[in-house]
Formats: sequence, C-alpha cells, structure tokens
Amino acid sequence: MMASNLIIWRTVLFAVLPIIVILILSVTISIVYGQTSGAPQNYVIRRVEIWGLFYRGMVAAFIVGALVQGCIVYVAWRFRESNKKTHPPRESPEDSLR
Repeated sequence: MMASNLIIWRTVLFAVLPIIVILILSVTISIVYGQTSGAPQNYVIRRVEIWGLFYRGMVAAFIVGALVQGCIVYVAWRFRESNKKTHPPRESPEDSLR
C-alpha cells in the first residue's frame, strides 16, 4: 500500500509538476515580451496611479479599522461589569455540601 502511494506521488512530482511550471513560465514570458516595439500608445501618469493606490489602501484600512472598532465595542459591551451574564453563578450552601 505504501509503495503504491509513493509511486503515485513520484509520478505526480516528475510528470505533472514540470508541465505546470512550463505553463506558468510560458505565460510569464509572453507577458514580459508582449510589449510592441513601436512607440508607446498610452503614457502612465504615475502621480494619478499612486493616488489611486493610496485611495484603495485607505478604503481597505478604514474598513478594517471599522471592523476592529466594532469588535472592541462588542467585547466591551458584552463583558461589562454590570452585565449579569458575565459573572459566574454563586454557589448556594446546598451545592457546597454535595
């Protein structure tokens, strides 16, 4: 049983893995060399792209901050001292005799 699993994994490692690597490398190389040799058609305005990335990052930061703050408020409200559910039940004298 153990030898058959080893043969299967060896087949996967030596047959399937190189095919996947070749596919990934071919896509990467086609993207790298995909630029035309002519004059560039569109210019990238770096200032605009940087502000776009900053805006997306700030939106994500505000969402994460709101979630964290909501969790903190929930925990503070749930486990406040005046909440009766947070205190352990008091033992009655009958329970201590058992």
